[in-house]
Amino acid sequence: MQVVKTDILVIGGGIAGCFAAIRAAKMGKSVAILDKATLRRGGSVGPGMDHVSIGVHPDSISYEEARKYASTSKKELVDPNVTLAVDVHAYERVQDMEEFGIPVREDDGSYFIWRIPERHYCCVSYRGVDTKVKLGQAVEKTNAQVFERTMGVELLKKDGRVVGAIGMNTRTGELTAFLAKATILSTGETTRQYIAPDGPYNTYFSPTNTGDAEAMAYRAGAKMVNMEFLYWDYVLVRAGGGIVGVKPFDKMAKLVNRNGDVILNTPEESVMRCFLMQKELIEGRGPLYWDLRDLPEDVIKMHEREMSNEYPITKQWFKQRKLDLRKDLIPMKLDPCCIMGGPLVDETLQTSVPGLYAAGATTAFARAIVGASVTGDIAGEQASIFAETAGEPEVTTEYLKELENTILAPLGREEGIDPKELELAARGLITEYVGYFKDEKMMEYALEKLLDLKNNFTDKMTASNPHELMRCCEVKSIIDYAEMHIRASLYRKETRFRHLANYVHYRADYPDTDPKWEKWVVVEKGENNEMELSTSEIPELKEA
Repeated sequence: MQVVKTDILVIGGGIAGCFAAIRAAKMGKSVAILDKATLRRGGSVGPGMDHVSIGVHPDSISYEEARKYASTSKKELVDPNVTLAVDVHAYERVQDMEEFGIPVREDDGSYFIWRIPERHYCCVSYRGVDTKVKLGQAVEKTNAQVFERTMGVELLKKDGRVVGAIGMNTRTGELTAFLAKATILSTGETTRQYIAPDGPYNTYFSPTNTGDAEAMAYRAGAKMVNMEFLYWDYVLVRAGGGIVGVKPFDKMAKLVNRNGDVILNTPEESVMRCFLMQKELIEGRGPLYWDLRDLPEDVIKMHEREMSNEYPITKQWFKQRKLDLRKDLIPMKLDPCCIMGGPLVDETLQTSVPGLYAAGATTAFARAIVGASVTGDIAGEQASIFAETAGEPEVTTEYLKELENTILAPLGREEGIDPKELELAARGLITEYVGYFKDEKMMEYALEKLLDLKNNFTDKMTASNPHELMRCCEVKSIIDYAEMHIRASLYRKETRFRHLANYVHYRADYPDTDPKWEKWVVVEKGENNEMELSTSEIPELKEA
């Protein structure tokens, strides 16, 4: 097995990973960054993006407003100190994007800002179809070593500290031991736990995001929180959610059911939009449509511009079906995108395991470009500081050989289980029995069947080539992640909505929100390798 030594190892080359690598390189550290796809187009923003939050800024919110909002984020089960850090440093990262050549400003030098007061949100609408290309180029200008088509498979530990990871080239199957003084996980949100309306491969979020980092963190002993929350997004068919939904209420399209009834009539209803959409569907008034026909022409034009920058293939899809924003109802869908949990981190983005950091949507607290860029930058900085006093990472040859034999085992089996079949079986259980509305008996059934798959079939997967070997590794992540999701969902005996009711834990058998549950459900690996669950209080906002 090849060995690569570096100060900082970044696993995942999306927005968070790129910002982490750039910051660590600027601090004079040697950096290795792995991406399962390619640096310039990998991740959820690979197809483009149309908006970014600007945080504390004269044209947005004040520092005092940011602190006030952060102090309320405990109700969202988010560390308020992470929330404040994101808002405080957001504009700095927007300036970085401009430095990288991303056209955030309008031609006259101004920002086009959508103000959404009901969500404490000001976002800049920008022309970001090449956001990831420009960011990848910025990484390539540093001294960072870039390893594309390379997925992180297992973290390496020595004396309780993470000292790197095993990476696998998905084209050749070659394994590399990356020994690092500090490791940053940034593989994004998990998009292959559920089966979306598009089928096995979600076409809104990146289909490569299988929860590899989160599963590795759990297996390395990290505390995981918010694993019970499922993220449902409301999206145009074959389009991104931001194109219609991320708008002030008076600039939003109407959401109508098949009878033509308007569903969201007030800002308060808009805040609960995902729940109300689900209610329409289960009560038989679907399908649902966005109706943009009464919007002013300037707003329509901004929708069209944004569509050209976030998933621009949507315009071709509209053209093929002769759909016109000005004339037609636009079909929408509810998409079970991912699970909103991850490693527990503080405002320095350090996990509960020494030497291990996490950033972006890999964490339980940070999402979208602003969350990913800010936390990536902070993680890069803090990991670099840790590396200055950390000892040299070392592991034994025997340890690496044992991991190598385990990872490559499917290649040596002539007969066995196709990883694609096992993946669909696991995801089918989650989709069928652990949806928007959860029930204890259904989840217990799903857990029983999932554990049967885990205990009796994962060690029977077979692979005939490196691509199939990658699928085997992905399935292990998917199943570990699904088990955490079900167990945490069973543990939290209440219903709790977060963020427009898109991040939801709805227990049909516990339909009320209980103030006593305003705390984290923590999942971690016990001494006997069984999942252990507990609760933890959310910290208060620190003094300025």
